[in-house]
Amino acid sequence: MTDATALHAQDIQQSRARKNSMDILKAGTGAAKLHPFKMVRDFLPVARGPGRLTFAEYVDYRLYDRDLYPDNDQRMRFLSDRLHWPLCYMCSDRKWDATTEDKWIAEVMLREADIQTTRTVAVTGGSARSYGKTPHFTDASEFKNFMAARTEPLFAKINGGVGSEGATRIVPLGDNRYNVAGAGDMDIDGVYSTLQSADGAYLLQEELVHHPDIRAMMGPRIATIRAVSFVINGKVHTPYTVLKIPTGENIADNFWRAGNLVADVDEQTGMIGRVVRGKGPQTEELTHHPDTGATLTGRSIPMWDKVREVIEQTGSLYVPVGYQSLDIAITADGPTVVEVNTGSSFTLPQIAKGTGFLTDEVIGLFEQAGAKIDKRKLNLN
Repeated sequence: MTDATALHAQDIQQSRARKNSMDILKAGTGAAKLHPFKMVRDFLPVARGPGRLTFAEYVDYRLYDRDLYPDNDQRMRFLSDRLHWPLCYMCSDRKWDATTEDKWIAEVMLREADIQTTRTVAVTGGSARSYGKTPHFTDASEFKNFMAARTEPLFAKINGGVGSEGATRIVPLGDNRYNVAGAGDMDIDGVYSTLQSADGAYLLQEELVHHPDIRAMMGPRIATIRAVSFVINGKVHTPYTVLKIPTGENIADNFWRAGNLVADVDEQTGMIGRVVRGKGPQTEELTHHPDTGATLTGRSIPMWDKVREVIEQTGSLYVPVGYQSLDIAITADGPTVVEVNTGSSFTLPQIAKGTGFLTDEVIGLFEQAGAKIDKRKLNLN
């Protein structure tokens, strides 16, 4: 496998990598200054609690640190991502999965509802299915003709992909040469080979450009707001909003990419609160963006009233998905929906806020949406 065709596989290997159990134990005990047996004994209550945390999650959230979490109830509020899909499907109609997992379908739905979203200009690879009015290239010559007419960069992501695995940016260099982020410079045959190597079809999208205020804070790579919502009796409730911030040369803002940040954002005002890099003993709290040097904490995200409108409009469009999330970029033209998701990982809000997902409010929302939460070990108000 060449470096070009390995692009998708490399991302999967990095994003889904599992740490060795002994390495996790060593890192945790070193940070906590606890004997391994004492740490395991400290871990067992949260493993058996309502959140059913794994040992890796216990270490990632630093629940071994009794200065941070002196109260057992605080620790019991953290949820394991193992519970994501079970809880999600108690709240959502599974017949709607394709409307979120198929990114092209989601884009068509959003545009039909007059919600600003990404613009896919072509599709390549995958099966021979039709994409309506969007050109679908399964032939190298057609793809080459399309790319020869392009002068602006394209953002490419896998339709049905997760966590930006395999995502890349294709920049025309002239003379039939292109730069493909993560794979380097190559000719058009290399580009086609790279995109064809993935398991699914690639969506080729017009590149989004940050709102000037966001660009000044965070640089040119697109940062997105992750809004986590419940839709109950047609009403949209959004208990969590966080900001995913790319750094360095990372092609996307996903937290699994080394060096990226996640920030807590006040869902009412859009003000950036706690900003975090890394997990577990490597957790750092920052106040400034490491590339631009701009202050992050205490700054307000522009167009927040419009962001809230987009969350409401999208939630109403996806009422059968009772537990949902969406990623929103702030462009000069306004908030732009990048993706809609069935459910949302619990990791981002818990890392960003440093508190467990299961607040009293969220427990109530889960239950109203149809999920069952084990509350026996929680101190509810």
